[in-house]
Amino acid sequence: MKTLIVSCLLACASALSIYDDDDVIPTTPPIPVPPRIMKPNDKLLMVQVVWRHGDRAPVMAYPTDEHQEDTWPNGWGELTALGMRQQYALGRVLHKRYINSSKPLLSKRYNSKQIYVRSTDVNRTLISAYANIAGMFYEGEPGKDYPAHGNWPHGWTPIPVHTMPLAEDHAGNIFAPCPRADQLDEELRNSEEFRKLEQENKEFLEFLSEKTGMNVTLPEIYLIHDVHHIEMIYGLSQPAWLTSVVSHKLRNLTQIANEYTYGIGQPYVPELIRLRGGPMLRSIMDLMNQKLNCLSGDASDFDCLWMNNLKYYAYSAHDTTIAALLTTFGDEQEVIRGGMPKYTASVAVELWMLEEGPAVRILFHGAFHHNYHTITHLTKGCPPDNEFCPLSMFEQRSLQFIPVNIKKECQRRERSNKTNQARRIRKKMWRSA
Repeated sequence: MKTLIVSCLLACASALSIYDDDDVIPTTPPIPVPPRIMKPNDKLLMVQVVWRHGDRAPVMAYPTDEHQEDTWPNGWGELTALGMRQQYALGRVLHKRYINSSKPLLSKRYNSKQIYVRSTDVNRTLISAYANIAGMFYEGEPGKDYPAHGNWPHGWTPIPVHTMPLAEDHAGNIFAPCPRADQLDEELRNSEEFRKLEQENKEFLEFLSEKTGMNVTLPEIYLIHDVHHIEMIYGLSQPAWLTSVVSHKLRNLTQIANEYTYGIGQPYVPELIRLRGGPMLRSIMDLMNQKLNCLSGDASDFDCLWMNNLKYYAYSAHDTTIAALLTTFGDEQEVIRGGMPKYTASVAVELWMLEEGPAVRILFHGAFHHNYHTITHLTKGCPPDNEFCPLSMFEQRSLQFIPVNIKKECQRRERSNKTNQARRIRKKMWRSA
């Protein structure tokens, strides 16, 4: 893994001129909102950014697929060279927004007191984080931020990325062990609505099983879609049976199955939203409250020595992480429009001190090399005509989705011997995120 990370850093640092600011594609939200006329005392205090990794190889191939692991230079599930470039470009977008702006939030040179970067413990997210940072902090000073030596990649400032075991990372890995979530999954699969959906698509699932050489169930149909989608990106040949009609149905059924995964299908399960998206929402909410408490309290407190200076907190994660977070906002359908977050998709949650009081602004970066746009007004429980949401209002509307104690809430409520299958499926799902 260390070799992959170093290779990424060298490639990104030696290509600082790949992307210019003019290359950024401006995007508008599905439902635009009038921008606030900023007042003199309005101030951005902190931003938390969650992004999906860049382009990756498939995590597997079905048995009859002619494109097996040797097709992919770095192996199953690994970040590709394109993925590194995509994350580097996102770093440049973040640089323009928070460093090279009229009122910069961050210093141009890396300041360890200002930023903290965290990643799930997966190669593709770790390398994505390093590539992103290389694009964001490229104006360091030789001899101070990095060695003034000819063999050192020009402009590359080494910046730490922190991680933790996947099984403990409920914020970044929404499929971290959670028996209660497995139970809810099983209950959903036994629901009348889900069984009807399976029955309606029984022939199609049997067709896929025959053609792929693996047992394809509705909860695992995303695996076939994922392989097909990535191979199409790279222009790899597809079997004759995988027609445009089959491809379209694969995409639609994957979308429907994902809705059940996140608790937003029929029936709607708020508890599943709380268990899957809630830990990230809690992390974001806790940091904002700590920031405000420290700025208004005793700065000599040990925790506040760090928090008073912290301005940028980033999470390098997965499409599932982004999707689960959006479900806690209640705006996933409007923001990602029925699909899954694309490579480098990103949510930025800004904490502001406005003249009226503390407020939140939420932004979304839809895809590689796009710009951020406001989605605060799409968040259920926030003003629909304002790009800012009062912090108290945002916290109140979020309470139902914030777990108090995730370990306790993940405990199985009643004995069930059917959760092993759900656990096996979830383990596959985070690998393909």
